[in-house]
Order: sequence, then structure tokens, then C-alpha cells
Amino acid sequence: MTTLVTGATGFAGINIVRALAESGGRVVALDTVGESGECSRYINDLEDKIQFVIGDVLDTQATLKLAEETGIRRIVHAAAITPSGAVESSVPSRVINVNLMGTVNMLEIARKISAERFVFVSSSGVYGAPKNNTELVTEESQTQPGNLYGICKLTCELLMKRYKHLFELSAVVGRMAAIYGPMERVTASRGNPSMIYKLIKAHLEGRAIKARGRDFVSDYTHVHDASSIWRNLTLADELKHDVYNVSAGVAYPLSDVLETLQQVDPKFSFSYGDADQEVDVEIRPESERGALDLTRSITGFDFSPRYNLREGLEDYLKWAREYPTLFTPILA
Repeated sequence: MTTLVTGATGFAGINIVRALAESGGRVVALDTVGESGECSRYINDLEDKIQFVIGDVLDTQATLKLAEETGIRRIVHAAAITPSGAVESSVPSRVINVNLMGTVNMLEIARKISAERFVFVSSSGVYGAPKNNTELVTEESQTQPGNLYGICKLTCELLMKRYKHLFELSAVVGRMAAIYGPMERVTASRGNPSMIYKLIKAHLEGRAIKARGRDFVSDYTHVHDASSIWRNLTLADELKHDVYNVSAGVAYPLSDVLETLQQVDPKFSFSYGDADQEVDVEIRPESERGALDLTRSITGFDFSPRYNLREGLEDYLKWAREYPTLFTPILA
């Protein structure tokens, strides 16, 4: 069986590609940029199962031709622009076009090739900040996206649901937590990397961190745990639900992340900034994310997270030291 992954050289994408190839299937990895040296190194033990192709989800005809010629049976649509606030305000139509119309195009392709499964990579951002950050966020929780990225994700979810009804398409949404880990880097499509990436980058450069928002939480999840759920959503013969949370199921306050990283490496240095001070990382009330409920993955796939916070940070820091070029300002 062959699976098409869009946005395949991006942070989530390359990890999904690797997880699917590890399961023995063939993967066609589509992205607007070619395979970088770091990507090649990351999947070098699986390269016989992966075909990288330069293409654009906005080019429906070329992508449809690729799907037909390579015998695509399943699609994981991860291609998206994850904009910073500056990018969102400067090129909103570009963000909407790629994130919304790119998904429409891929749904059309899935319909035309009678795909066995369409997996949409959504985000926990559609939930917005929780009213109570100690309660689990279920797939039935209220959605309240607060930016163009989240609005497009939720709109795409609704479109996918309609395509599923109209064309009997086997389609599923995965709402992904705040992932961190191997292969994250700054790219043209992901200009604002995760907070944990910023912490690791500063540490590798020998800089002390000043932070704000110590008590605010987020659903930090090692990308390998997320990829395990993506693999299940893609390859399972049957799915009982339309939407699944993709997470480790825990939310940590910023203080826990900072203190745990210091426990992992005592050379990591941080302090907290006052309201009027400039800081390196900050969590604001509106950017909090609650712990995602994993009942559906636990009961459906017998999923169990592999990493707690300490184990995840240890793994990522070790990996980061082996891939220092991904922590430079050069776009990859």
C-alpha cells in the first residue's frame, strides 16, 4: 500500500513519513521544497520505502497525476503554513489559500482516486485556551480558534466532514498538540517554532533564557508519540470516530518545562521576567492549551505515550546535539 504525505519535509510531515515507512508501507513524500540533507539523514535507513517529490497542493492537476501514477491509496494531508503573527497580518490571503484551498484540492484528489483513507492534520489550536486548565479537553469540547491558522483548520474539518458524507470517503481528523522533538526547525512555512525548540536553541548557544507565564500550561507532546497516533489513523482498517486528539495527554506549566530541562542539564539557565521586561519565551493566557483526552486512541489503538516530559526533553536534547545545523537561522 502506498500513502501520500503532503508537507512531507516539514516538522510533523517528516516524522509521519518516517512512522509510516517503519510500518513497511511505501510513502510518497510531497512538499514544495526538496529533501534536505538533514531529512535524508533522518530517514536514511528507510530511503528504499520513501519517494520524495517536489510539488504543491495548490496544483491539483499535477498532484492528481502523481497520485494516479504512484498508486496512492491513502493520503495524510499535513501541508500548511504555520504563521507568526507578523506573517498572518502581512499575507493573510496566502495563509488562507494554502491552508484552506490546499485542503479542498487534496479532498478532491482523494475523491477522484477513491482513496481508502484521508487523514487531515488539524491542531489543538481549534479548542483555544481552556476555561479550566486542569480539565481534559475531549474531541467534543467547544472549539474557539483565535487566529487564521486555527480558523482554517476548523473550516477544513467541516469541509472534510461534508466530503465524507457526500462521497462515502473514509476520512478522519487528528487534532495535534504542541509537538516538539526531532526535525523541528525554522522554515518558510513554519516561521515561529515551538517554545521548546527555542529553549533548546538558546541552550545550545550558551544563552540564558528569560521567560514569562510560568503558571500557564500547554499540551507539550514528543513528536514520536504524535506520529504513533498518526500512523494508527492512517493504517487502521476501521475508525470509530471522525476526530481524534493527537497528544501525550498531559499539560505542563511553563515552570515544569524550565525546571525539568535544568534537571536534564544543570547548565541550562533561566529566570523569570516581569511584565515590563523583554523576554525570550512567553505563554499568555490566550495561548494556553489544555491536556487532550486520549480515550479514543487508548481504546481504539491501545495507545500509550512513550515519553513523559523529562524523557522527552532528554531525547530531544541528545538528538539536537547531533543535528546542530537545524538550530541555525538558515531556512531549511
